[in-house]
Amino acid sequence: MMFRKLIKTILAIGILGLISLAAPHFVHAAGAGFTITPIASKQQNDSSVSYFDLKLKPNQTAQVKVKITNTTTKTLNLIASPNTGYTTDSGSVAYDLQKLGSKSTAPYQLQTLMGGQQKIAVPAKSQRVVTFPIKMPATSFKGVLDGAIYFLNPQTSGSTVTNKKGFSIKNRFAMALGVTIHEDTKTTVLPKLTLGTISAGTDQNDTFSPAVKVKINNTHATLTKKLKIKSQVSQNGKTLFKTNTSNLTMAANSNFNYAITTNHIALKAGTYHLHLVARSGSQKWTFSRNFVITKAQAKTANRHARVKKSYFIWYILAILLVLLLLLTAFWFGRRSSKQKK
Repeated sequence: MMFRKLIKTILAIGILGLISLAAPHFVHAAGAGFTITPIASKQQNDSSVSYFDLKLKPNQTAQVKVKITNTTTKTLNLIASPNTGYTTDSGSVAYDLQKLGSKSTAPYQLQTLMGGQQKIAVPAKSQRVVTFPIKMPATSFKGVLDGAIYFLNPQTSGSTVTNKKGFSIKNRFAMALGVTIHEDTKTTVLPKLTLGTISAGTDQNDTFSPAVKVKINNTHATLTKKLKIKSQVSQNGKTLFKTNTSNLTMAANSNFNYAITTNHIALKAGTYHLHLVARSGSQKWTFSRNFVITKAQAKTANRHARVKKSYFIWYILAILLVLLLLLTAFWFGRRSSKQKK
């Protein structure tokens, strides 16, 4: 009887251990402390959307207004920055950077057209309307200028987290309100993807695994939505690494480094071949190119490489070993008891 009770206890502990390993960890995030509301503009092109979708002309001046509501009991000192959208290396559109450098090839930046960032003080439990001027360039353009007004509380935000089109809270203390500017709403501009540099690097989305980094450019002034990418890296006709990703989005006139992870297999110096197919709607782009990874590049990419450790498997094996020992002890104990009888 004692052995049976002991076995039941061990089984219960093992099951609880498995549940604790599988259970998710929840993180509670407080509110941003403020809300933002766009005030309807005369130049609004599509009134059904919750962001600024403006139709303007070359050299035209206009303005947009945003109502900020402070829901806290203290004065909030915010920074509002009109930022052009860019594409993150995870394949999503973001609006949190003021200076994009090579991340954007847009002919005009929202920072220039909308007067740069503003510092805004909003008293406790009150509202304030902020005006952002717009001065259109003299030269006309096709497609869209796409970005957002990014509101940040610098006193409490440790890091900025990007958001999708529109406006919504994406971290505790930052919000963004989308801004899209057209001049010609009748002409449809389709995305155009080109292949840029191919290099060795690390995939931060896969715990810094070595990866082949492929720069993909969207050279047209329009967003690339629901982008699917299939790729494979081969050497001497043998496929070494491959990917199949979907639901990616690229900002207008932007680029990003698409990572083909090695799943923590070290890269070696040599000549490789990339075959990549990208699809968005009815459009399809196919790229094939040879590339070289040098010893120095491989060494840099492999510096974070490591074999994944599966503590979960070892935990299971330990439980099974304990159960096996207990069952063996129970069997010998029962056998000894029968022999005595």
